[in-house]
Amino acid sequence: MKKLLSLMGAALIAAAFAQNYVDISIGGKFIMRLRAGYGNMSVEERARVIQERLNEHLGARLTAEQITLKEVRKDQQYEIYIRGRLLITVTPADAEAAKMSVKQLAEHWLKQLRQTLPELSARPPA
Repeated sequence: MKKLLSLMGAALIAAAFAQNYVDISIGGKFIMRLRAGYGNMSVEERARVIQERLNEHLGARLTAEQITLKEVRKDQQYEIYIRGRLLITVTPADAEAAKMSVKQLAEHWLKQLRQTLPELSARPPA
């Protein structure tokens, strides 16, 4: 029995380490999946910062046009802004983890944000 519990504990730890991503959601709506940290931030710390930035815009009646993408370094780094304020920097590490180019991932996240945030910002989740 003790051996079985040890094996089950090891399996749970392995499963926790296998999930090296954080999903960001608002009001039960999926926004994006982060798979890489940024600078000296872990994936979890980065997700917390992005979640806080997103929360600032709830109830602000956003439009899709207020969510913009800026190429910072050609094919290497993009930034997504909400009303001129930085939300996230999309890096090669993000793209590699998602198995996309940096531009593809940035455009994917931008599309997801534009589809989801205006509706959620018009009526903050309970």
